[in-house]
Amino acid sequence: MSGHAHERRRHFRGKPRAGRILPVRFRIKNGAWHAGSTRNIGVGGAFIADAPGVAVGDPIELELVLPSCDGPLALRGVVRRVHEGSAAGDGVEASDGGIGIEFVEVEVDVLLELNDYFASLTGSE
Repeated sequence: MSGHAHERRRHFRGKPRAGRILPVRFRIKNGAWHAGSTRNIGVGGAFIADAPGVAVGDPIELELVLPSCDGPLALRGVVRRVHEGSAAGDGVEASDGGIGIEFVEVEVDVLLELNDYFASLTGSE
């Protein structure tokens, strides 16, 4: 990655992403459905807070609710990262545990809905 692209990415990742906290329902390996919320989401994947008992490589199904849609969007993905939460103390902020998901085989209409929603965000939400 070039120096300019790396700087741009670091700057982008260091900023809160307005509108990226959305309600989601998910299940791992055709198990029980769990309610949660994203802490960050894009067209390629999402970070879901508080998703216990999940391992890297697990398949996941999601139902995502966008304010701009009449019903939930169905997505499939793979768990790419598991982050254990940490407690605050000794000058360190607490962090949420959760999982990083990579979306796979996203249907075109779902991708278009996601793109339209993210394009509508102004940073004031």
